[in-house]
Amino acid sequence: MKKLIVAILSGSVLFAAPAMSITKKEIMTLAKVGVSADEMIKAIERDKTIFNLAVTEILELKQSSVPEKVIKFMLKTPQLYGGDTPGATPGQPAQPVADELTPEERAALEAKQRAEAQRLAEEARKADETQRRAFAQGILKKGMDLANRKDCTAAIQTFLQFISDGGYARGTDEHYTAWFGIANALSKCDYHQSSARYLVDVLLEGPEKPFFQAAFWQLRAIRKVLNYSPPDLEELTRFSVANFSRGFQDEFNYFLGEFFYDYNNFTRALGFFEGVNSDAPDYPKAQYLTGLVQVQNQLYGSAVRSFQNSIVAAEELKADGVATLSYLALARLAYEAENFDAAVYYYRKVPTDSPKLPTAFYESAWTYFIKGDYGRALGTFQVLHSPYFSHYFYPELWILEATVYLNMCRADDAKQAIDQYNAQVEAMAVPLKQLLAKLRTPLDYWNALQGIVKGDQQYLIDKKIARPVMANVEFYNLYKTVRQIEHEERELQKVQSQLGQFGTDLLAKLSALRQSRLNEAGIKVQQVLKQVEAELADYSVKKVELEVDIEASAMDTLSDEMRGITRNEADETVERGGSSAIAGGDSMSWRFEGEYWRDEIGGFRSSLVSRCTE
Repeated sequence: MKKLIVAILSGSVLFAAPAMSITKKEIMTLAKVGVSADEMIKAIERDKTIFNLAVTEILELKQSSVPEKVIKFMLKTPQLYGGDTPGATPGQPAQPVADELTPEERAALEAKQRAEAQRLAEEARKADETQRRAFAQGILKKGMDLANRKDCTAAIQTFLQFISDGGYARGTDEHYTAWFGIANALSKCDYHQSSARYLVDVLLEGPEKPFFQAAFWQLRAIRKVLNYSPPDLEELTRFSVANFSRGFQDEFNYFLGEFFYDYNNFTRALGFFEGVNSDAPDYPKAQYLTGLVQVQNQLYGSAVRSFQNSIVAAEELKADGVATLSYLALARLAYEAENFDAAVYYYRKVPTDSPKLPTAFYESAWTYFIKGDYGRALGTFQVLHSPYFSHYFYPELWILEATVYLNMCRADDAKQAIDQYNAQVEAMAVPLKQLLAKLRTPLDYWNALQGIVKGDQQYLIDKKIARPVMANVEFYNLYKTVRQIEHEERELQKVQSQLGQFGTDLLAKLSALRQSRLNEAGIKVQQVLKQVEAELADYSVKKVELEVDIEASAMDTLSDEMRGITRNEADETVERGGSSAIAGGDSMSWRFEGEYWRDEIGGFRSSLVSRCTE
């Protein structure tokens, strides 16, 4: 090994020219034995090796401890030694552009799509035929018919009786068919949590079985209701679905990519996302998640392209939710790059009827604030205080407003903003601190959250404190799962006697799962509330600093007045009895204090002017 390393670095290996180029694997080997970054770069320069690295290869290099400096140099080799790819103009908000197809290309694409549709139809026909043969035995057909009529208890009893009477062991075709019948019956009656386990068992029997696709589609539907990702789904990677339609292969690849993404195995996730074709319904989501992985690994140029691909595909498929997420991601990248105009451009792409609108407004408010565009910053703060966003909790808004007013030498307005902070936010800090000191177990935190939301007087805490918890995605998924399990427990208890040992076992599993998910949810409540407590403490410190600055500013103003210095405020446009913000264009002032019109919430701007002297 040492001789090989010396040979690589010295360039003395006596092979033909193509074989002398240093390879990616040799770079990884050099990193493992501690060769410096500069020496590795010298070896690349000597051989003039061109590395066209895919994202998965970059992740592999990082996992092998190859220095960042070396990876960046490897990425530059196509430009240094050939194969340069032009990039976008720096500093401009890159807009997604779809390639135009020639008439011949469009005709070929349409023919390809027709062929795929015919294959799908034939695939569905064969699957139906296979299932009809499987249900040829009357007893199994009876069970499926009962499930379709949502007589789930009778359906489950039928399938269980069939297995028992026939003595069918696991692994037989009869047991497999009955097992799918039970899963299907549970799913039809919304026992999603209970059904999911049986569907996974059916899937793991392999793609050559008749209900593989049906079980897969039912499990995908359940995953839209529950965040269900058991570790044994990884076993699906053992199977090949090459004999299925391209559409099903796309679904399967996205499903596994999303699974590995949930478990932070990003290298494997990217491999499956790359297998999703660009005309597949899941392609926009695959590109969006690919972009998130690239951002985490600081591959920002690749991330921008992935988000753009996601937007183009989502808009073609009318998948507005995915496009919105990609616009937000592009806005955040632009913000981090301090390209605030581009960030605002992307934030304004979020539709006004999107559930992500509060997030876009909140983050754009920060963008205007950091950019120093105080007119738009104050206008956006005004909107965030409106009823449209009352279900969100932004405790620092009054602090930001006070800071803006102080920067504009408007000490009186800054003091009013601080007074609002004291009344609406500061008053929550002490009760929250006292409550958190009393809570001990995860179940205590879960129960406290339920009490706060319901307005239980024993907690004496404003409901707004609960909003950051309810807005947390992890908590929301856990909450949905707990409620689903509780629903299934209630329904199964009604028919437990009819289902015998099967019902007893199912309830026991649900009870254990509910306790586990309640603990996870309680821990998440604790984490979020502790974070809110810490943030309120930080804001309290900032508030005190602002109060000192406001007092100093007021003293300066008083001194100016005593010296007879007057200020010209003729250009101020504050309307008596109205708001100091304007909506829409600069020519229309907003005289309806406390009223907000949905089609105007994106156009509020303050008309206050600075009182600071030059």
